[in-house]
Amino acid sequence: MTRPASDFPAFPPGLWRRIVLDPRPGCIAAALEDDVHRFALRLEHDGARIAAVHAETIRAPWTECPGAAAHLAGELAGELLADVARRDPYQHCTHLLDLAILCAAHAEDTAPLRFDLRVADRVDERTTATLEEDGAERLRWLLDDTRIVGPGDWAGRDLRRLSAWKGELSPRDAERAALLRRAVFVSGARNFEPPPGQPTAAEQGEMRQGVCFNYQQPQASRSIRRADWRQDFSLSGGEPLADARARPQA
Repeated sequence: MTRPASDFPAFPPGLWRRIVLDPRPGCIAAALEDDVHRFALRLEHDGARIAAVHAETIRAPWTECPGAAAHLAGELAGELLADVARRDPYQHCTHLLDLAILCAAHAEDTAPLRFDLRVADRVDERTTATLEEDGAERLRWLLDDTRIVGPGDWAGRDLRRLSAWKGELSPRDAERAALLRRAVFVSGARNFEPPPGQPTAAEQGEMRQGVCFNYQQPQASRSIRRADWRQDFSLSGGEPLADARARPQA
């Protein structure tokens, strides 16, 4: 028997992730902010190939995370826009690379675009996740653990198997699904309590090792939690990317 939508928690409280894209001729700027991350990125291009990348880690959970910005910029300079999504995600900051992939896909857009992704705090492993574009809802999932319960054609799909079924979607719906899936997985950080002391990323367990720039060596052996790594936008009255610094300028 399918549970009614009322059995799935609604936002707030929960994770609020905002992404803004600002395309200009020969350039696209972007920013991302949520409870645990804040990044800015500017990608210069000729319509086919990247001329330069300027990336900044403004807020992140680990002390070695900022180094991922220069690493990404160096790797992508000279790259084809069409090839950005083929980079090895384990060698980069997951969220900066996601932002670069999004910029490459929207490099030829003619108008700014804002994504708002919200994931309600879970109750008995259930949650509701939504994606808005410029204030209009485009995606809504009722989730039981990682399985989409509904609505409509989304029912029965498992977020852990996105790569197996996103090929059935249009490119725009596949992009939306990937963005909302990432927000769902990031939302778990709201319930994470760091262990006492200052354990390094390398001491977080074997399952985490090598999954992103911070968890690669030598970063993992020296990276510790930052003091300012978490905020809550869902109940504070504030919004992600609310100040001028977070609005990317081309």
